[in-house]
Amino acid sequence: MDTSFAIDLDAERREVQYPDGIPVKFGGEQFIFPAELPAEALDPILSDDLGLVELLGEVIESSDGDAGIGEVVTALFRRPTLPRKFLAAIRETYGILLGDQHEGFVKKRPSIGDYVRLTTGLVRVYGVELGKLFRSADSSASDSQTSSPTSPASTESTPDVSGFVPDNPDSSESAD
Repeated sequence: MDTSFAIDLDAERREVQYPDGIPVKFGGEQFIFPAELPAEALDPILSDDLGLVELLGEVIESSDGDAGIGEVVTALFRRPTLPRKFLAAIRETYGILLGDQHEGFVKKRPSIGDYVRLTTGLVRVYGVELGKLFRSADSSASDSQTSSPTSPASTESTPDVSGFVPDNPDSSESAD
Protein backbone atom coordinates (compact mmCIF):
# COMPACT_ATOMS: atom_id res chain seq x y z
CA MET A 1 0.00 0.00 0.00
CA ASP A 2 1.55 3.30 -1.10
CA THR A 3 0.30 5.99 1.26
CA SER A 4 1.52 9.56 1.04
CA PHE A 5 2.25 11.33 4.31
CA ALA A 6 2.52 15.05 4.90
CA ILE A 7 5.05 14.31 7.65
CA ASP A 8 7.04 11.08 7.74
CA LEU A 9 8.90 10.81 11.04
CA ASP A 10 10.25 7.44 9.89
CA ALA A 11 12.03 9.06 6.92
CA GLU A 12 15.81 9.00 6.72
CA ARG A 13 17.24 11.11 9.52
CA ARG A 14 20.63 12.59 10.30
CA GLU A 15 21.53 9.37 12.15
CA VAL A 16 21.93 7.78 8.73
CA GLN A 17 24.49 10.41 7.69
CA TYR A 18 26.16 10.55 11.09
CA PRO A 19 25.41 7.16 12.70
CA ASP A 20 28.07 7.69 15.36
CA GLY A 21 27.25 11.38 15.92
CA ILE A 22 28.62 14.60 14.46
CA PRO A 23 32.41 14.77 14.87
CA VAL A 24 33.83 18.19 15.78
CA LYS A 25 37.55 18.89 15.98
CA PHE A 26 38.54 21.39 18.68
CA GLY A 27 41.86 21.93 20.42
CA GLY A 28 43.38 18.93 18.67
CA GLU A 29 40.70 16.58 19.99
CA GLN A 30 37.51 15.15 18.55
CA PHE A 31 34.17 15.68 20.25
CA ILE A 32 31.04 13.85 19.13
CA PHE A 33 27.72 15.71 19.12
CA PRO A 34 24.39 13.82 18.82
CA ALA A 35 23.28 13.18 15.24
CA GLU A 36 19.90 14.78 15.99
CA LEU A 37 19.43 17.86 18.16
CA PRO A 38 17.71 16.73 21.37
CA ALA A 39 14.77 19.03 22.18
CA GLU A 40 15.99 19.29 25.77
CA ALA A 41 19.15 21.05 24.51
CA LEU A 42 17.06 24.16 23.85
CA ASP A 43 15.62 24.25 27.39
CA PRO A 44 18.41 26.40 28.89
CA ILE A 45 18.15 28.97 26.08
CA LEU A 46 14.35 29.12 26.20
CA SER A 47 14.03 29.09 30.00
CA ASP A 48 11.78 31.60 31.72
CA ASP A 49 14.67 32.46 34.05
CA LEU A 50 16.80 33.62 31.11
CA GLY A 51 13.87 35.51 29.59
CA LEU A 52 15.30 35.48 26.07
CA VAL A 53 11.91 34.87 24.47
CA GLU A 54 10.48 37.85 26.38
CA LEU A 55 13.46 39.98 25.34
CA LEU A 56 13.06 39.07 21.67
CA GLY A 57 9.34 39.79 21.86
CA GLU A 58 10.04 43.19 23.43
CA VAL A 59 12.62 44.07 20.78
CA ILE A 60 10.33 43.03 17.93
CA GLU A 61 7.35 44.88 19.43
CA SER A 62 9.33 48.08 20.05
CA SER A 63 10.58 48.16 16.49
CA ASP A 64 7.46 46.96 14.65
CA GLY A 65 9.37 43.87 13.51
CA ASP A 66 12.30 45.86 12.11
CA ALA A 67 14.75 45.56 15.02
CA GLY A 68 18.19 47.03 14.80
CA ILE A 69 21.23 46.98 17.04
CA GLY A 70 19.93 49.98 19.01
CA GLU A 71 16.74 48.21 20.06
CA VAL A 72 18.67 45.08 21.07
CA VAL A 73 21.23 47.07 23.10
CA THR A 74 18.47 49.07 24.84
CA ALA A 75 16.64 45.86 25.77
CA LEU A 76 19.89 44.32 27.03
CA PHE A 77 20.64 47.30 29.27
CA ARG A 78 17.24 46.78 30.91
CA ARG A 79 18.50 43.29 31.86
CA PRO A 80 22.08 43.72 33.11
CA THR A 81 22.32 40.07 34.27
CA LEU A 82 21.28 38.68 30.89
CA PRO A 83 24.75 38.34 29.29
CA ARG A 84 26.04 36.23 32.20
CA LYS A 85 22.84 34.15 32.28
CA PHE A 86 22.98 33.69 28.52
CA LEU A 87 26.58 32.44 28.66
CA ALA A 88 25.58 30.03 31.44
CA ALA A 89 22.68 28.80 29.27
CA ILE A 90 25.04 28.24 26.33
CA ARG A 91 27.40 26.24 28.55
CA GLU A 92 24.48 24.21 29.90
CA THR A 93 23.27 23.54 26.35
CA TYR A 94 26.69 22.26 25.35
CA GLY A 95 26.74 20.16 28.53
CA ILE A 96 23.51 18.49 27.37
CA LEU A 97 24.87 17.96 23.86
CA LEU A 98 28.28 16.63 24.91
CA GLY A 99 27.34 14.65 28.02
CA ASP A 100 30.45 12.94 29.43
CA GLN A 101 32.67 14.79 26.94
CA HIS A 102 31.69 18.23 28.26
CA GLU A 103 34.40 18.43 30.92
CA GLY A 104 37.11 17.71 28.33
CA PHE A 105 35.60 20.32 26.02
CA VAL A 106 35.57 22.99 28.74
CA LYS A 107 39.21 22.18 29.61
CA LYS A 108 40.08 23.34 26.07
CA ARG A 109 38.86 26.79 27.18
CA PRO A 110 36.57 27.65 24.26
CA SER A 111 36.39 31.36 23.47
CA ILE A 112 33.23 33.29 22.65
CA GLY A 113 34.31 33.03 18.99
CA ASP A 114 34.67 29.26 19.34
CA TYR A 115 31.13 29.01 20.71
CA VAL A 116 29.83 31.23 17.90
CA ARG A 117 31.59 29.24 15.15
CA LEU A 118 30.58 25.91 16.68
CA THR A 119 26.97 27.00 17.16
CA THR A 120 26.81 28.35 13.60
CA GLY A 121 28.19 25.07 12.24
CA LEU A 122 25.84 22.94 14.33
CA VAL A 123 22.84 25.07 13.31
CA ARG A 124 23.75 24.38 9.69
CA VAL A 125 24.12 20.62 10.28
CA TYR A 126 21.03 20.32 12.49
CA GLY A 127 18.99 22.56 10.18
CA VAL A 128 17.59 24.54 13.13
CA GLU A 129 16.85 28.25 12.87
CA LEU A 130 16.02 29.77 16.24
CA GLY A 131 14.41 32.74 14.48
CA LYS A 132 11.70 30.41 13.18
CA LEU A 133 10.91 29.35 16.75
CA PHE A 134 9.98 32.93 17.65
CA ARG A 135 8.09 33.82 14.49
CA SER A 136 4.34 34.06 14.75
CA ALA A 137 2.46 31.08 13.36
CA ASP A 138 0.24 33.47 11.36
CA SER A 139 3.22 34.96 9.52
CA SER A 140 3.70 31.88 7.37
CA ALA A 141 0.14 30.63 7.18
CA SER A 142 -1.96 31.36 4.14
CA ASP A 143 -5.71 31.16 3.83
CA SER A 144 -5.49 31.79 0.11
CA GLN A 145 -7.24 29.27 -2.12
CA THR A 146 -4.79 30.00 -4.94
CA SER A 147 -1.55 29.27 -3.10
CA SER A 148 0.15 25.96 -3.75
CA PRO A 149 3.21 24.26 -2.34
CA THR A 150 6.52 24.96 -4.02
CA SER A 151 7.70 22.09 -6.14
CA PRO A 152 10.80 20.30 -4.80
CA ALA A 153 12.21 20.60 -8.30
CA SER A 154 12.04 24.41 -8.15
CA THR A 155 15.23 24.81 -6.11
CA GLU A 156 18.47 22.93 -5.75
CA SER A 157 18.58 23.66 -2.01
CA THR A 158 15.48 21.63 -1.24
CA PRO A 159 16.63 18.34 0.29
CA ASP A 160 15.46 15.12 -1.35
CA VAL A 161 15.24 13.34 1.99
CA SER A 162 14.29 14.52 5.47
CA GLY A 163 17.44 15.28 7.41
CA PHE A 164 19.64 15.69 4.31
CA VAL A 165 22.53 18.08 4.82
CA PRO A 166 24.39 19.13 1.66
CA ASP A 167 28.18 18.95 1.66
CA ASN A 168 29.77 22.20 2.78
CA PRO A 169 32.84 23.01 0.63
CA ASP A 170 34.03 25.49 3.28
CA SER A 171 34.45 22.74 5.84
CA SER A 172 36.65 20.37 3.87
CA GLU A 173 38.86 19.75 6.91
CA SER A 174 38.08 16.31 8.25
CA ALA A 175 38.03 15.33 11.89
CA ASP A 176 40.97 13.02 12.65
